[in-house]
Amino acid sequence: MSVSGHKMYDFEQFYMIHTRDLVKGYRSQEVQTPVLINVNIDIGEGEYVAIAGPSGSGKSTLFDIMGLLDQPDEGEIFFMGREVSTLDDKHRMKLRRGRIGYVFRQFNLVDELTVVENIELPLLYMDISRRSRKEMVEKSLHRFKLEHIRKSFPRQLTGLQQQITALARATVYNPPLLLADEPTGNLNSTGGNEILELLSEVNESGTTVVVFTNSVSDAQKTQRIIQLFDGHVVTDMAQKGN
Repeated sequence: MSVSGHKMYDFEQFYMIHTRDLVKGYRSQEVQTPVLINVNIDIGEGEYVAIAGPSGSGKSTLFDIMGLLDQPDEGEIFFMGREVSTLDDKHRMKLRRGRIGYVFRQFNLVDELTVVENIELPLLYMDISRRSRKEMVEKSLHRFKLEHIRKSFPRQLTGLQQQITALARATVYNPPLLLADEPTGNLNSTGGNEILELLSEVNESGTTVVVFTNSVSDAQKTQRIIQLFDGHVVTDMAQKGN
């Protein structure tokens, strides 16, 4: 099997994400700043993983590469068994559509759309009938207990309600992989804990969940912590009891 001529390797098929020696840097004027340096990560299907580290450790860059939003400068990345490091923008978009869900710190809801319309938005770019879209949205509203605010606009919602709506939008098509970039960063501790519990429930339903965070307490609520520091993976440890 292949995508755009890229081979599927049997030894990779058990990993949702598999990276080898990822390197990424950014050039400012004449200065090249390394951001990721020889990053090797394996994330299995169905895992609930935190990629943790302080600001400047490379988390956001790794989020973009793992989410097929950007390419590494060097190294390989396999997504669901497909080597994708050299795919162009068009083929990366085609591959991630319907397969990867994204949750961001800033919620990223469309201000002019209601809760229902925001949740339905990604489905409009897929080959899904109007009837099926409606059924999927209704199921998501029920799953995340959003029926009572279905007609509300983002400006009428609390931060927690906005993030739950964003999570509903990211999972309405049941993607095999969900990436969450600082999903509790704009919430208080109570709201943050609720989002982490919902992410755990999403994982328990079969979705691989990767949370990018600088919060030690958030990371400890996952099954495994991969620690980044200055662009390097410094530890990779399973959580006892999770």
